[in-house]
Amino acid sequence: MNELMKVTDKDDEKYEQYEELLVRRDQLFKDAGSYMTGYTLEFGEMINANFELKVECIKKKKTISYCRRRINRGLKIDTLHMQEEIEAEMKLYYSQLEDMSRELTDAKNAETISEYRLVRAKKIYRRLAKKLHPDINPGTKKDESLRELWQRITEAYRKSDIDELEDLEALTKKTIEDMGSEKFEIKIKDIDKRIERVERQINEILTTEPYIYGELLRDETKVKNMKESLQSEHENYEQYLEILTKDLEEILREGGATLIWTMN
Repeated sequence: MNELMKVTDKDDEKYEQYEELLVRRDQLFKDAGSYMTGYTLEFGEMINANFELKVECIKKKKTISYCRRRINRGLKIDTLHMQEEIEAEMKLYYSQLEDMSRELTDAKNAETISEYRLVRAKKIYRRLAKKLHPDINPGTKKDESLRELWQRITEAYRKSDIDELEDLEALTKKTIEDMGSEKFEIKIKDIDKRIERVERQINEILTTEPYIYGELLRDETKVKNMKESLQSEHENYEQYLEILTKDLEEILREGGATLIWTMN
């Protein structure tokens, strides 16, 4: 009997360890998202401006290449066809610009969350995770209603929406009662392997972007250096764009064509 108790206690300890690791991993994911928002707010406008200049440089290089090919073949420069061809090649870059602009707008609209709400949300999430976290309760993956409930929980947790989390906690309790508590008896197989897997995931989060942005944002010197580096990059792109513009003008004169250049 005593030996059985020792095994049970040991299993309980491992389960609690696994549970704590899962909650910590999810919290780190959440923190990483916050750091990404902070990074975008701090540097997003400069990064976007640099990428826009980079895109313009790429577009000018493609235009120069098109004109040079036509001239080398003894052909006239068809500006209409050239613009259509290059615009098609630039679509991916324009899409990236749109995504970056949208991310910056989202970061600016992000709500500042108080420390109380962060702590309160974490406590509620921890209680709900014990019951519905898919890595703990296999039933959540199998049952559509439970999957939807868990999705709502993770979304509310991401936003630290306490009111929604409290409502979802009440809904979770009722769902468990309606389905029968026996369906929520959790038996985790290969707990040691699961623990190792989550520990690896945690280490990966801690050592990669965007989580490592947190250290950068907390260091004023690093923030200043980053901005200086981005400003230097911006000036380099401006100089390169000026060189490309002159090259393009010369080639167009050589080919007897004119081109109205529009920034995207």
